[in-house]
Order: sequence, then structure tokens, then C-alpha cells
Amino acid sequence: MLIEGSEIISLDCNATVEDAIFFMYRNNIRRIVVECDSKIRGIFTVDEALKSIIYKSESKLKDIELKKPVISESNDVYQIVKLMLENSSDSVIYKNKIITEKDVVFNYNFPDNHNKISLIANQCITIEGYTNLLTAIEIMIKNSIRHLPVIEKSLLGMLSARDIIYHYSQSLNLDVAVRDVMTPYLIYVKPDTPIITALEIMKERKIGSIYVSENKLASLRDFIKYIFTIIRSS
Repeated sequence: MLIEGSEIISLDCNATVEDAIFFMYRNNIRRIVVECDSKIRGIFTVDEALKSIIYKSESKLKDIELKKPVISESNDVYQIVKLMLENSSDSVIYKNKIITEKDVVFNYNFPDNHNKISLIANQCITIEGYTNLLTAIEIMIKNSIRHLPVIEKSLLGMLSARDIIYHYSQSLNLDVAVRDVMTPYLIYVKPDTPIITALEIMKERKIGSIYVSENKLASLRDFIKYIFTIIRSS
């Protein structure tokens, strides 16, 4: 199976971090290929954006640590997934396109084997609605995560790195409660929900993770690992 990906969206390395964050917001993207003299220098993702926001960086992209670009000679799904896992990367560059975890997961033909979402979901960190946004960013950076379910007595919503970046792009203010930034109405499934059913919900809602009741979360990375297991065992 081949994964197509999408055209590379790039930014010159002389642009500032703030330029990149606003560029993400305007183009509704989570990663930017950074180029110097038409050569790929690295990938600026929501992870780098969060660090830049919290440290109030005014640096140029060429002066900060970027994610190493992962280049593939093939867009075969096994090769792409293997490279993603080996390099702890959420994207792979193939020719003039970038292939993301979402591209792989949302286009892969999963077997209807009745496996439950609890098989791939993991325990997650949750926060409360009154948590300060700055604290939430620190939690994300410390734990290398991009999603935080917001729960009090009920399921309030999901705070994603993208939510934070979009909020920051519009207000430049981090001194707010996460309930004012999160995506409301936390979408969830039960542990015995079939994996393919949970995935269909993610596709329909265009989300990169889904909450599994009993304090678990299934992310795109969890699906990538599952795909790798399926291919290796076939």
C-alpha cells in the first residue's frame, strides 16, 4: 500500500519563530518544513512552537533546534511507518511531499479483526478546566504530549497543542484558563469499542486522538504502532 501525503509547505530559515507560529495559524497546519538556500534544514512542529511560546523566543528558525527531517526513498506504508517509529518522527518526506501520521492512519486499510481500542490506548494525563494555560503547556513539554483531556466532574473537552498555538496567534496571552482555549465536548469511546469504529469517529471529527473512558487516550502514534504490528505479523 502506498501513502500519497501532501505538498510540502515551507518557510525560509531567516523567518522568526513568531513568523512560523502565525504561519501555522493562517495555513491551519501543524508543521512547517524549514529551508535555507532551498535546502531542507529541519521541521518546525507544534512541539517547537510550544517551547518557543513558553520561553518567549524571538529567534530566527535557523538559530533554534528543529526536528530532523526524515527522508524516505519509498512511500510504501511499511517503510513510512518503520521510519516514523525508528526516528520518533510524526512525518516523513518523500520526493516533494510530506507524509504525516494522520495521512498513514486515515488511509490505511485496517483489518476488521474486532480488536478493541483498549488494546492500543494508554493511560493519559488529564487537567481541570481552571488550570492555567501556561501550566498546561509546561505539562505538554515535560511529557512530550500534544493532547490533554480536560475533566472535572464531567468530560469538558480536549486541549491540544494546536488549540494553544491558534489561541496565542490571536491574543498573545497565556494567562487564561484552559477551559477558554480547549475544544469543548470531549469526544470519547468505551474501552470495548472496536479500533476501526474509534478510527471512524476520529476521521469524522478530524481529530488526532480520542479519549477512552477509564482515563486512557489513543493517539495517532498509537495507531502507527498498531499498523507496524499488523504488517510485521502478516
